[in-house]
Parts: sequence; structure tokens; C-alpha cells
Amino acid sequence: MAIRVFPFEFHFEIIFLESYSGLKPGERKTIDKAIRFLSTNPRHPSLNVYKAKNVKSKYAEGGNDVFIAYASKNLRITFEYGPEPGIIALRNGGHHEPSERDM
Repeated sequence: MAIRVFPFEFHFEIIFLESYSGLKPGERKTIDKAIRFLSTNPRHPSLNVYKAKNVKSKYAEGGNDVFIAYASKNLRITFEYGPEPGIIALRNGGHHEPSERDM
């Protein structure tokens, strides 16, 4: 029997909003698609989610883990669970190197 999981809500960190606003329209569309997948299934295969190393989360809700998801070959989203149950905090998003460096 399949269990219906309601979509996650999002908490947008300032650094995510700043980096997102600097992207081109096509890149924003790619990030938006990845966020839709993240909302309904954080383990969606196309996201290739993995734990970031040596980075601690800000919120205790999801433990101490921060995750990195692929939006495309060159675009990444960093996130963690929290600050409340059922919410994903988007920490950063954008091109591979800057988004992972500035978590």
C-alpha cells in the first residue's frame, strides 16, 4: 500500500534568494523544476541528493545534515530539513562551485 506524502513547504535563506536572483531565466527554470521534485520527493533519482561533508545544519529538525541536490550538470541546490517539521530550508542554489562553497 502506497502512502501519500504531502509536499514539503520551503523556507528560503537569504543567500539562496540572492544567488537565485543572479541566475539567468533558463537557469531559474531549471532550479524551479528541481525544487518541485524536492517538494514532493527529496529522494527523486534525478536530484542525486547526497550529504555535504564538514557542514553543520542550522536547524535541529533534520539532525546535523546538510544536503546537496543536482538541478542540472552545473546547477546545485543546498538544503536541510527544518526549521519546523515538514519544511525544507533552501540554503543556496546556483552554479556548482559557488553554491557548494557558500553553504
